[in-house]
Amino acid sequence: RILPSPVLLGALALLFALTLSTTALGFPASPPAPDSPGPWAVGHDSFEILDPSRDDRPLPIEAWYPADPEQATGEPTQYPLIPLLGLYLSSQLAIDDLPVLDRPWMPLVVFSHGSGSLNIQSTGMMELLASHGFVVVAPNHTGNTIWDSPGDSFEVTAVNRPLDVSFLIDHMLARSEDPEDPFHNHISPLSIGVVGHSFGGYTSLAMPAGLDGQVPPDPRVRAIVPTSAVTSLHTDEELASITIPTMLIGGTLDDVVPIDPATIRAFELISSRHLYRADIVGATHSHFANICDIGNALIDVGLPIETWPFIGAGDLVFYYNEACVPGVFPVDEARRIQTLYTVAFFRRHLYL
Repeated sequence: RILPSPVLLGALALLFALTLSTTALGFPASPPAPDSPGPWAVGHDSFEILDPSRDDRPLPIEAWYPADPEQATGEPTQYPLIPLLGLYLSSQLAIDDLPVLDRPWMPLVVFSHGSGSLNIQSTGMMELLASHGFVVVAPNHTGNTIWDSPGDSFEVTAVNRPLDVSFLIDHMLARSEDPEDPFHNHISPLSIGVVGHSFGGYTSLAMPAGLDGQVPPDPRVRAIVPTSAVTSLHTDEELASITIPTMLIGGTLDDVVPIDPATIRAFELISSRHLYRADIVGATHSHFANICDIGNALIDVGLPIETWPFIGAGDLVFYYNEACVPGVFPVDEARRIQTLYTVAFFRRHLYL
């Protein structure tokens, strides 16, 4: 369910706009539904980049990209969770090392994970975006992942995260300009979006808004999807400065980053002419990540919930119980709705 009145009208206007033809990019005039796979296969790659401006700060990256369906042969990608235990998450669509689709100037989307999470927390949505024609990259924000203990302070992380995204954009655009690179001429510098969950939602907001003089806005980012976004770090003036297309998504039962005031505050302050909001009734903070997939994978290898604190996954217990037990809003439906609006929004605002 989507909230009625102006919120619903804005979301419906977004979906209605998808009837516009996108044949300029070779997309069919009647494209597949945003919550179903697009016309292209999905390639996957992993790599690491170092930011020399921040003492060679390392950023492990996961990347997904469109590929020719006729070249899509191979086993599904296995995302490493705890390799020592043989614990991997299996892909639904992606295959490692496929050739990049021979198509110029594809839109670029950067995904920013939640605090203490991983860049593989939303692989289903990343894969679906790639199948619809987007190059998607997701950094592990070093110092703020599940593997970082104790990790960086909140203040340091708030500065590092948007700088990570800007540096990753630098890196991908440089690859697109390199004749020897597989992404040569495949990424558009004019069609860049950012989507993020929780602290990653804050990160997406920081791309056009900046942060308190410590982080400059990145004018290359043309559209954002803050999901269950932390908004308290931004002043009213910073949020009001956001003029690019923005899609706010949240869950009505989110007690970690409640819609009221977090999402509502952003919705009331952002000055973009293309501002949308979808509140998923019954969803919690945990419904927007692969919490259930990760928890079920642990259970499947003989690690029941009561053992998770002893393997460093104690925080997962709360989130798993929020989204993955009988009687709660179906997590698959929450992620379907999240993907529906994210893909639809980027198809509308990043295809030129």
